[in-house]
Amino acid sequence: MKRFLKIIVLIIILLLVFFIGTFKYRQYKANQVAIPKNATALIKISVDEIYKSLAKNMISNAGYYLKTDTTLKKNKANKFDFGLKIPASIYLYTIENQPQTTVFSRFEIDDFQEFSNFIKQTLKLNITKTSDYYLAKNSFGKFNILFNKQFAAIALSMQTDNLEPILKDILNQKDFIQIGGSRFNMLKNAANHIAYAAKELTGSVDFEDGAINFIHEFSSKGIVPTATPTHVSFNETSAIKFYINADFKADNDKTLKLKNFNLQRDSLLKYYKGSLDLEWINSTQQADSVITYEYNDDFEKVEKVTMQKRNVPNILLNIDADANGLKKYLSQQNIINLDSGLMNKAVFPLFKVFIGGNDEQLVFATKKPEKTNTKKIATDNFVSLMVDFTKLNKQINIPAFTNYTENLKQLSANGKFTNNNKIMVDGKLELINKNINALYQLLKNF
Repeated sequence: MKRFLKIIVLIIILLLVFFIGTFKYRQYKANQVAIPKNATALIKISVDEIYKSLAKNMISNAGYYLKTDTTLKKNKANKFDFGLKIPASIYLYTIENQPQTTVFSRFEIDDFQEFSNFIKQTLKLNITKTSDYYLAKNSFGKFNILFNKQFAAIALSMQTDNLEPILKDILNQKDFIQIGGSRFNMLKNAANHIAYAAKELTGSVDFEDGAINFIHEFSSKGIVPTATPTHVSFNETSAIKFYINADFKADNDKTLKLKNFNLQRDSLLKYYKGSLDLEWINSTQQADSVITYEYNDDFEKVEKVTMQKRNVPNILLNIDADANGLKKYLSQQNIINLDSGLMNKAVFPLFKVFIGGNDEQLVFATKKPEKTNTKKIATDNFVSLMVDFTKLNKQINIPAFTNYTENLKQLSANGKFTNNNKIMVDGKLELINKNINALYQLLKNF
C-alpha cells in the first residue's frame, strides 16, 4: 500500500513538473515575440496566468461550474473556434503616426480554414483577396484583418482609416524589435492578467475571485495637488460618489467643445478653486411639457401642451469656485440662463439642470437646491469614485443597462499623488458572487 501511495505521489509530482515546465516554455516563447520599433504603447494579456486563476477557481468551486449547461458550453466553444494559435501572452500595441485609439496585433494561424470560417460566420466580415493577402473588414472599416496562410495582422480602430499599408508592415514584421530590446522590456516579467505601459503611464488588471483589481500610474504633469484635500459630506443613500481635489495648469491654446458651444480652458480655471464633488442621490421628479396633437370640430390639427411628471436621477454637482465670476462667464457663453436659473436645454437636453450655490460654490442639480452643502471632510485622496451598482440598478431600471450590470456590486477607486511626480490610482470592482472568478462571471453572459 505504501509503495502504491509513493507511486501516486511521484506521478502527481511529475505531472506538476510537466505542467510547470510547459507553462514556463510557453511564456518563454511568448516573450520572444517582436513588436514595431515605433510602438507607443503596449498591452500584455497573460493568457496562461488567466487560465491558471480560472483552473484554481474551478477546483475550489467545482459544483458551481458543473451546473453550467453542457449544450451552452458546446455552442460557445464552437462559436469561438477561431483557428489561431493562442500564445501564453498576447501583445497589443499602438503605433507612432497612427491614431492612438487604434490597437494592432499579430497572430499565428493554426487552421486557415477554421480561421476563415470564424471571420465570415462569427465576425461577419467581408473578405477580399489579392495576389498575396486576404483582407477582411466590417462595413464601417473599423475592424481590419490582413492575413495569409500563416499569419494575421489585426487592427481595431475607433475611426475609419486606410490601415492596409501598416497592416502589411505588421504582417511582414517590417522594422520590428524583440520586446526584450525595446523600452517595454519591463512587461516581459509582468505576471498580472493584463499589464500595460506607455510613455508616461503604467498599469495592471487582475481578475480575482469575486473582484477585479486594477492599478494605474501616470504623470502628474499639469495637475497641482490641493494643499488640504477635502470632500463634501455625501448622502448615505447615494449610488455614485465622486470628488477631485486638484488645480490644473492653464493652457491658453485649449478650447473645450460642448456640442456647439466653446469654452476657453484658461477662463474656466481662472474661477475654479481646486475642488469639485458629484453624487447621484436616488431619483427626483421633474415636470416637463409634452406636446400632442388633436383635431378640433373643424377637423383642424391643433397643438396641445400638457405637463407630465417623470422620475429623473437626482444628481448634485458642487464646484468650489469664484461662483459669481464663473456664472457670469457661463452665461456669456450661453451655457446657463441666469434669469431662469437653468442650464441651456441645448447643452443638456435629457432633463432640467438647476443652478444654485453661494459666492464660493457653484451648484448644478436636477432637483432645485434648497441650501448649499458646506460641510467638508478631510481626505488623503486627490480623487475618488464609488459606484454602488445595487442601488444604481434599482434607480435606473433600464434593461439595456441593468442586463450588463446585474452581476456587479460596487466599484471603488482612489488616487493619490506619489513622491516621484506621479499619480497612483488603485481600485476594485466587486461582483455579487464573491466566490467565482470575476472574468468568468463577466463573460458567461456573452
